Amino acid sequence: MKLNIYFRANESAKSAGSVNKDITKETYRIGTHTKTDILKAVWLSVNNSGVTNEDHMTVFCDAVSAETESWMRSTLETTDFQFKEVPPLSYCPGFEEHPFPNLHPVRINCSLALFELLYEEIEKGNDDDIFYLCEDDYLHRPETITMIKNLYNSGYTGFFLPYDYPDRYTIDRGRECNVILGPNSHLRSVPSATFTMVADKATWMRYKLDVIRGSVFCDDGWTWKAFKQVNAFCPIPSWSCHFQEGFVSPFIDRISHITFICSVIVFPCNF
Repeated sequence: MKLNIYFRANESAKSAGSVNKDITKETYRIGTHTKTDILKAVWLSVNNSGVTNEDHMTVFCDAVSAETESWMRSTLETTDFQFKEVPPLSYCPGFEEHPFPNLHPVRINCSLALFELLYEEIEKGNDDDIFYLCEDDYLHRPETITMIKNLYNSGYTGFFLPYDYPDRYTIDRGRECNVILGPNSHLRSVPSATFTMVADKATWMRYKLDVIRGSVFCDDGWTWKAFKQVNAFCPIPSWSCHFQEGFVSPFIDRISHITFICSVIVFPCNF
């Protein structure tokens, strides 16, 4: 089994969601640092969480400066890697290019090109490979990548989300929640997710249309359909931390970990 990591790198201040909803509205991040600072912190946390030369890393670059790309190359923990340019988030395809022309194009997000590249890579992979799409605002614990490998080596199949969603801890008697024991922690089922997710090749291909729809509309609601039919679990406690106010996973000491990452990058840490 080979782990293929697809790191989505974007240096603009706005998130994919803010482009879809209100391009003039800023998404609140933890602290006061630039998106470049956050990208670098997350990049280091991923590369230092169990990445080895047996793993493959593809970086999808969206408006990433030559200086930042050079820095990313110098801090890689694997020699098997590639960097690919993707259209910026501000780009929106014309109506005639819309994959769902009955829906108004103003609602679409430019992630379509990125996900087309992602699926080109997945289709070239081996049937027993694991594929991890990692967004650049999810800080990883030092053992996250190692634990992901352990999980799939244990026979797990389906989607896996390394982020424990804090908004899912409400009593909803109409929503099913399953908890199982994984090789490194408890895992709980999730009804939907953003696009920081891992899956085996068969799962990615089976739900290709749902994933593409979700990427186009920047709407994780499209994952509801897929997650009702296949394993979709996240860890308790979380193996990653979302760099956004109000979305930090419960019982995660983000301060000490972020402080360590910041000290490596050498920029002031005011989280």
